[in-house]
Amino acid sequence: MATFSKPFRSNAAALRSLKTRLAVAGALLIALSVSATVAYSVREAQSYTEQSILDSNLGAARIAATLSSSVIEHQRALTAAARSWPVGEPADAGRIQSFLDKQDVLRALFDHVEVLRASVLPIRVTTGPVVTPPIADAETRGAADVLLACPLSNSGGTPVVLAGALHLGADNFLSHIARATQTDDPDVQTIIADAQGRVLVHADAGRLMSEVGDDPTLKPAVDRWRRQGTPMEPAPWTGHLGDRFVAMAAVPGTDWMVFRVASADVLFGKATRSMARTVVLAGAVGLAGAAAIFGVTAWFLLPMSRLRKRALLALDRSQPPGEGWPDANGEVGELSVVLKHVSEQLASTRDDIESSLQKMQAVLAHAPVGIAFTDDEHVELAGNQLEQLLGYDAGELAGAPWQELVSPEISRDGARDAAEAAFHDGQVFETELPLLRRDGSTLWAHVQGAAIHDRHGAARRMIWIVSDATDARRQREKLEWSATHDPLTELVNRREFDQRLNKVVSDRRRRDPSGALFIDLDHFKQVNDRAGHAAGDALLRRIAQVLRDRTREEDTVARLGGDEFAVLLYGCPLGQALTIAEQIREQVEIHGICETDPSLRVTASIGVVEIDLAHRSLAEVLEAADQACYAAKHAGRNAVRHAILGAAGARSASPGAEALRGGDGEAG
Repeated sequence: MATFSKPFRSNAAALRSLKTRLAVAGALLIALSVSATVAYSVREAQSYTEQSILDSNLGAARIAATLSSSVIEHQRALTAAARSWPVGEPADAGRIQSFLDKQDVLRALFDHVEVLRASVLPIRVTTGPVVTPPIADAETRGAADVLLACPLSNSGGTPVVLAGALHLGADNFLSHIARATQTDDPDVQTIIADAQGRVLVHADAGRLMSEVGDDPTLKPAVDRWRRQGTPMEPAPWTGHLGDRFVAMAAVPGTDWMVFRVASADVLFGKATRSMARTVVLAGAVGLAGAAAIFGVTAWFLLPMSRLRKRALLALDRSQPPGEGWPDANGEVGELSVVLKHVSEQLASTRDDIESSLQKMQAVLAHAPVGIAFTDDEHVELAGNQLEQLLGYDAGELAGAPWQELVSPEISRDGARDAAEAAFHDGQVFETELPLLRRDGSTLWAHVQGAAIHDRHGAARRMIWIVSDATDARRQREKLEWSATHDPLTELVNRREFDQRLNKVVSDRRRRDPSGALFIDLDHFKQVNDRAGHAAGDALLRRIAQVLRDRTREEDTVARLGGDEFAVLLYGCPLGQALTIAEQIREQVEIHGICETDPSLRVTASIGVVEIDLAHRSLAEVLEAADQACYAAKHAGRNAVRHAILGAAGARSASPGAEALRGGDGEAG
């Protein structure tokens, strides 16, 4: 390998190498400076604008003063008219009508004027406006009125008052205020409510007399006002609540409150547009400065661009590795020498790499076993044999998740954890796994795996060797089945039955008792002697099917040898076991007829044992079974009896009782 003796970099070259970073730093500095200046200016402008809005009170105080003046003017006119009532005259209907006919000024000021008995008013007469529903003996009016009243003190007799009503929604000074405020500033909404929160003035006539707090834009301000006890202070209040500005001012001389609401976005609109133009201008200045810096930098970096283009051709086999590199000074020249050296080294090793790759591909194509390389648990390369075993076409396994090739009939996570544990210990992982073919079928395979460590010791890549284990597994399962089953009846044999029975007896954690039936066929020896062993074998197979039909799938049915059978009923109490035993006895009596000689038939003597925690060993259960079986034989055969642990002999239950162990000497 070539070496370089030339000093790699001088101080002057080190300074020149900063040009790109300086260009970027300059652009960032401009952007940050402009951004900070704009952000500060925008913040100051927003603060000034917001304070100006708060100081202006949105004109709520002015509207409250105007409204108060109008109310006072109407009250004075009403008081002046009340004083013109003739002294001492009674308030009869004729005088009242004559008096009202002369009140041209009041009719111009109010929507309705009348003289009423004070007793019909639902409120105490004051000199201030009161919101009231229609009065019972008054003429038909709107849904609600603002009522101003003044006593006729000189009328004598029953107290009467002169009342002027302003209908909400009618054309009067209240509606004039709503229209005027909307015209003056269409972006600000004006609502006037009384102390009870009822809306008296609103641009939307449908909202009159509704609850002012129902308006979501006003609710925060109304809630604050009510928490303070709905004060009617003359000093206005303005606040920024959410995305709204809300101003409140009490109307002097009334129990009314003026609310003014405006959207912050609307009020800030002009300022926001001005600030947006400032931001755009600042951004343009920053971009122009950055573009200038980058333009100058790019001019200095033109040789680097030529070097980049030549470096991209380093993998082109048609390009000679030592030609076409730019001859430049400084950093670019030094980098060009380095890249030229790397290109020559790459060209010298390319043939070796391709040769190794061809050899590996030949192994993958012709190996008699399946081979796969995985990277990060995904198939990177797969041999032809593995693809054929799993039913894939050439190249289709590339990129497939390795874990998904394992059949879900076993725990995929368990298999992966076992493999990782072996790899962690530096061992080869070897096991038998069900793999999933492309058509969904299962292939039992012998799988070996090993980790491929990189130079840092990490093991992300694995190599897997897979061979078909179907025949070996089938032979093993056949041998295992033969060791535990009776070849004639295909039932569990005596050895396997004793192991399963012993497991139940030894399980001290069980709560529910289990049952065991021991069955001895009666008169079976006569079938063998007179009809032959072939007929006897056929009868034994039929009896085995009877036992399967009368038991559950999870129960164990066994042939103990000759004409002896047994059934292990899991989680079955004595009463249920006796019932099943009686059903088996009846079915054996029905189906126990020799096919070649119907005069020959067998029955069953059945002993039943209940296995509970009192049974301490398998020997105790078998002893109880012998007792029950003997009791069934002694009862004349074709009977069911059960045995009790510790009894001197089997105690008879009902004709459907206990276990059978040991026969009557008749062999099959």
